[in-house]
Order: sequence, then C-alpha cells, then structure tokens
Amino acid sequence: MSIAENLAAVRDRIAEAERRSGRDPGSARLVAVRKTWPIPPIDEAVATGQQLFGENKVQEILEKVPAMSSELRWHLIGHLQSNKIRMVLPHCSMIETLD
Repeated sequence: MSIAENLAAVRDRIAEAERRSGRDPGSARLVAVRKTWPIPPIDEAVATGQQLFGENKVQEILEKVPAMSSELRWHLIGHLQSNKIRMVLPHCSMIETLD
C-alpha cells in the first residue's frame, strides 16, 4: 500500500470515529509521524494534503524541517531535554514531551 493509500484509509477511519462519537467532521487532526524517514516519502504525504507532521528526534527536526516547505507544521513528539528547547522552538508548532 502506498503512503497516499495509507493516509486515505486512516482519514476514513478518523472520519468514521468522528461520526460515531458525535464530533464535528474534520475536528480531529492527523499527525503523520516521520521517525527518521527521508524527505521524498514525506513529499508524497504532502501531495495528498497532509500538512501536520511529527518527529521524534531533535537532530531530525534541525536537519530536515528547514529543507521542507515552510507551510508544513511540525510537532516534536520525542524526548526533549530542556537545554535543547531554544534550538527546536523555531521549527515546531508544538512540543509534546519534555524531560
């Protein structure tokens, strides 16, 4: 299954879960997690309309996020030591963990 097909299937499951729970359609957000994937497969996800990504390593954020479209949003989902916060802040819209 391609990345585009996987994303379509996940979006369908999210829409069904929203409907079953009485949530507004489109109210849930899908964070596509990269976890050390290179940029080309991420471009395929972007081509499907995916704009929100998660990364679990600081070095991946610092290396790859500046090379991607500035219109994408990023969450750091891995461990972040307090001494690295300033390095990551310009690249992420959300930090989901902190040591």
